[in-house]
Order: sequence, then structure tokens, then C-alpha cells
Amino acid sequence: MDRHRNLFREIPPWPLIEDVLGMLGLSKHPPFTFQRNEISLEYSVDIVALLEPYYIPSKARQFLSHTDEKRWITILRHILEHHGWSVVSKETTRDKKKTIVYSVQRVNTVISTPVEVTFD
Repeated sequence: MDRHRNLFREIPPWPLIEDVLGMLGLSKHPPFTFQRNEISLEYSVDIVALLEPYYIPSKARQFLSHTDEKRWITILRHILEHHGWSVVSKETTRDKKKTIVYSVQRVNTVISTPVEVTFD
């Protein structure tokens, strides 16, 4: 889960992530599915301004300097991961055309304590 930890000075808080999701034209309340063409780029500059203080400067230049739909999916993966959500892609066929459907879903957690089962 902390795979992207070295990208951030500080983890973006959940209310900020909800704002980012809304500005991208996506649901603010996971779980949900979407396609890349559903991402709105209208507020990209505003979203970059919100997220830039959280990224390490070199990573901000790498990920936030040029944003398109594909890059926003990558950024969503970064920011959602630290709140227990992941962006999973699945290739499907719709109207005889291949497309990728993305879903934001809860990360499976591993039980860290053993479970004791007794048979009485």
C-alpha cells in the first residue's frame, strides 16, 4: 500500500481527494467505475495547484507538468492508495470495440492476527 509513499511530502487528505474526483467529473464516493473518456480536463490547472504542495518537487514536475486523461488515472492511483482504495483496469468489449474500464475499489486487506477456530 505504501508503494507511492516516496512521491509525497504529505499524504493528501480525503476531503481534498473528494474535491479532485469531483473536479475530474467522477463520483466523489467510491466504489465506482469509469472510462478514460469520462475524465473532464476542464479544471486540470486548478487540480494541479491543489495537489502540487503535497508532491515532492521532482515528482510534481514529473507527474503534474503535463496532464491528460491517462496521467490523471496514474495520479488517482497515487492519491487513492493511501486511503485504502485502488484503481483497477479491465479490458472489455463494448459495441465490438475494445475499451478499458477502470474501477475504484477497496484494497483487500490481509488479516494480520491469526484466527482461532475450535470445533466443540
